[in-house]
Amino acid sequence: MPRKRKEETQNLGKSGRKTKIPKITVDDSGLKYITYAQKLKRKKDQSEKEKEEEKIPSHDCCEVDAADTLLGLKPRALPFTINVARPSYTISSNLTLQLHGYTMGIPRKSLYKSATKCVIDMLSDMQISTMTSPFNRRVTAMDWHPTNPDVVVVGSKGGDVFWWDTSNIEKQKFHQGKGSGGNIQAVKFWPLDECKVVSAGLDGTVSLHDLNGKLSFVLADTMNFYDFWYCSVDVHAGRKFVSAGDNVGKLQFLSYEGKKTFEFRLHKNKITHCEFSPMEEWMLCTASTDQTVQIWDVRMIKDRNSSMCTLKHEKPVNSAHFSRTNGCRLLTTDQCNQVRVYLAPEWHLEKTILHPHRFFQHITPIKATWHPLLDLAVIGRYPDPNFAGYHENELRTIDIIDVDSEKVVARLHDPSAPGLVCVNKFNPAGDTLLSGMGVNLLLWRKKEEAAKIQESFMSKLSGRGLDRSSNQGQSRTGRSGQSLRANDKLKKQTETSENKQTKTKLNVKTTKENQKKK
Repeated sequence: MPRKRKEETQNLGKSGRKTKIPKITVDDSGLKYITYAQKLKRKKDQSEKEKEEEKIPSHDCCEVDAADTLLGLKPRALPFTINVARPSYTISSNLTLQLHGYTMGIPRKSLYKSATKCVIDMLSDMQISTMTSPFNRRVTAMDWHPTNPDVVVVGSKGGDVFWWDTSNIEKQKFHQGKGSGGNIQAVKFWPLDECKVVSAGLDGTVSLHDLNGKLSFVLADTMNFYDFWYCSVDVHAGRKFVSAGDNVGKLQFLSYEGKKTFEFRLHKNKITHCEFSPMEEWMLCTASTDQTVQIWDVRMIKDRNSSMCTLKHEKPVNSAHFSRTNGCRLLTTDQCNQVRVYLAPEWHLEKTILHPHRFFQHITPIKATWHPLLDLAVIGRYPDPNFAGYHENELRTIDIIDVDSEKVVARLHDPSAPGLVCVNKFNPAGDTLLSGMGVNLLLWRKKEEAAKIQESFMSKLSGRGLDRSSNQGQSRTGRSGQSLRANDKLKKQTETSENKQTKTKLNVKTTKENQKKK
């Protein structure tokens, strides 16, 4: 049996204070010294182990119980890594391009070039197949369904929400908004139901709309929409929570039931965009009018100093989108003439593309988005006389830019739609583009598909016995009864102007007759 002896003596040190000699443990094998500092270190190690065993982190910036926290993500023990492998690109059922390794003896570079050429040829061959005007105010936001490439939802300045199945023109759903002051800043599909969408509005609410006619559910409300309102929203389908940014720079995390789990002012000004990474579930990016874009780890987020990376810009930023191919690139759009591309994992500036898309308060902010198959940027063109290369009568086209070469590889324009196209987004399949031009929605498809759709629409019109020149249908448009509300004001204006003209003519005639009689 080992024998133990404890000895404690007191001596005076240089300072005159009493000092303790560490305890000594004597065993048969020899002497072992356990100092007081070692004991503190052991206690510290035990406390750290207990903290690591807790799977759910608690946020210090808001009073939230650990059991009620939604972000059930394990803490990061190693430096973050990003998967840089490219997925297989499927353009259509007849053409499948695998861009990894070697296929049929063709090197990867040549195969990637052929894929790029095929996609660009497809995009340059697109034309407007359907044009509809469901709103009486301009289009402000849109989102394609992540799994159904034919379903899209669109929001307007008046708070209206338009659900549309592009494969069937007549299959539409409409949610009436508040009108003035109900501007929808962002809209996203609800992961649990295809007919539900969540929106962030100028009315100071983050609302869940049921397009089957049921009442909307308010997830968050500022209770003072004159001073505070929401500008951006995104849904994390995997962890079942919603992120929303407001006009003063605050970011909030909400549960599906509307319970707030995190809130802190991460930016100095308005958060114009927030988006989760498609590859890393813990990664979030936010763009703001304070001229910065920040990358966050939602497991470690506490305050402004907890950001992983801060990307500074020269002007306020409208949007920041992760690439839809592999999530390793970030596409940002400022409010002047720059489109920037940042590359993971350090998120260093890779490209700066000059493009005219200046900001104007009475139009929807122009935002560049990604093509889902290749790293191509899609953005509307707003000709600027002060921009290099400007010429008179420059067209307001939709530019498709190759990020690698920084060149415009395709331009989409239709003489029947000469307006400014601010909102553009491709569906997940990459073969359909929806654009917002004022109150109009433009659906771009291949020429062959567009011709088939127009023929089928004309046959339906002839079968119903409708006049082609009437307001119920046009050769290129699939307007429903709801879309005619936008034309009611124009009709009233024309009627009033005609009445005024007739009255003035009658007054002129009467004055001439009176003069002749005299």
